Order: sequence, then structure tokens, then C-alpha cells
Amino acid sequence: MPKTFTVKEKEFIRNTLIKRGRELFSIYGLRKTSISQLTTAAGIAQGTFYTFFGSKEELYFDILEIEETKIEKQFVNDILNSSHSAKEAIRKIIKSTYELLENNPFLVRIYDSKDYELMVRKLPPEKLETHRINDTIRFLDIVKGVQQKDELITARPEVIAGLLRGIIFSFLHKDEIGQEIYPEVVDLMANVIADGLVKKNEKTE
Repeated sequence: MPKTFTVKEKEFIRNTLIKRGRELFSIYGLRKTSISQLTTAAGIAQGTFYTFFGSKEELYFDILEIEETKIEKQFVNDILNSSHSAKEAIRKIIKSTYELLENNPFLVRIYDSKDYELMVRKLPPEKLETHRINDTIRFLDIVKGVQQKDELITARPEVIAGLLRGIIFSFLHKDEIGQEIYPEVVDLMANVIADGLVKKNEKTE
């Protein structure tokens, strides 16, 4: 008979799997990390894993969503709740995203390898669609925060959010763009896009 857990035990085990999963995935990646490694690190039986996640890809995905939420909160705290102009806020959103991705071992691994593609192939379509919607909502909140500064060109927030998401996904193609020049590409994109999105009558900074 399967073991039953209290609510508190479930929360503890889930959080432990997420913590250990982040560590193992950051080192070995999705493909080379096994369920056995995850459960051993979390101190649970292998069968117990499936009480919390349907697959290691689902655990990987949940960790990704947690990391993305952290980035969003940092944007709100450090950029939107500041005196930055709209142009400077957009620049910082793009450049800060790049820096956060570069300095987060888990995100570096997922965007700098085939792990993202592997994860997407193994996840249920409805889970991916929910993520896409939530991702768009997160970016919409950021864009609307910038738009409150009343300096952006007239464009639907969804379109601007899509543009910013597209820039982040360019991280998946660093090799094709060129590892050595990518930081300069990001810097140029940040300046060009910020200039393009801000009303032309804004004073040059």
C-alpha cells in the first residue's frame, strides 16, 4: 500500500525535490540526471517521486517557472519601482535578463544546451500552453509598468511583450549568433529596441 503523507510532509518533500533537482540539473543537465539520482538526493523512495511529479521533465519545468518568477520580481523591484525613464527601463530589462541568465547555473544549462528542446518534447501540450499564457501575462505586467511612464510609442502591450520574449529566446541561439559577440549583440539590441519603442520627442539620454 502506498505511503500517505501529511500536508506538511508533502510540502517538505516537494521543496526538497525542487532544491536537489535544481542542483543536479545545473551540474548534469536534464538528459543525464536520473530519477534515481533525484530521489536519492531527496532521501525518498523512487516510487514516491511520482506522487509529486509525472516525470523528471515536469520537475525541470517547475524549477524553470520558479526561476522565471524570481527574475520577474527582480524586474519589478529594481526597474519598474524606480525613477528610470521608459527608455532606460527597457534597456535594463533586456540587459539584466541576459546577466541573470548568464549568472544562474540552472538557466545557463537549460538555455545553453539541448535541455530546453528535450523538456518541451516530453511535456503535455496543455502544460506548455498554460506556461506560454502565464509567461505572456508576466511580461504584460512588466510592459504595462513601463507604459505607465507615458513615454512609449502606441503599440499593444501584447506585441511589446512578444518582442521582449523573443529577445530572451535568442539566448537559445547563442552558438549560431556567436558566443564571443553575443554580449555586444545584446547591448546593441537593448539600445536599438529601447530607442524604437520610446516616443521620438523624448530627450536623448
